[in-house]
Amino acid sequence: MSDAEAAAAFDCIEGELTAAYAMSGVALTAKYRGWMRYSTHPYLSDAHGLRYVNNYTNEVGRDYGNYEEAGDMPPGTVAIKESFLLSADGRIGVGPLFIMEKHAAGTFPGRRDWSYSMILPNGAIQDDQAIQKFCNDCHIIAGDEDDNMMFLPDEYRVGVN
Repeated sequence: MSDAEAAAAFDCIEGELTAAYAMSGVALTAKYRGWMRYSTHPYLSDAHGLRYVNNYTNEVGRDYGNYEEAGDMPPGTVAIKESFLLSADGRIGVGPLFIMEKHAAGTFPGRRDWSYSMILPNGAIQDDQAIQKFCNDCHIIAGDEDDNMMFLPDEYRVGVN
């Protein structure tokens, strides 16, 4: 899918995304769309199951927009990736809402104090130990210098700060 097609697909499924995530009852699903979006348009993320994603953070995590120069995120940072997928037969479907939240120092020392969760398209929440391990095993590759954060490809970055 081209960048223009990904943007058009997002426009088509945007309402379905918000409705699906709202079924979870999690308050931030009604808020994150008002947060800073760091992707110019959806991009294909290998790390998120070959889904198209958009990146957001709350105001606490605004330094994410400095990308590799961001340093450690403060506690209270919430980073979100909303996602959709394109099936082999060309249908567009809602993907999970990926959530990464920074906690107080020492809360999760093996994960640089991040917790991970997903809201599935049916509104179910996954935040068990298997998800913590699965997400951390990937994010830890980014390393301490990037606070275990992975940044979107340069060509999709919105410049902020």
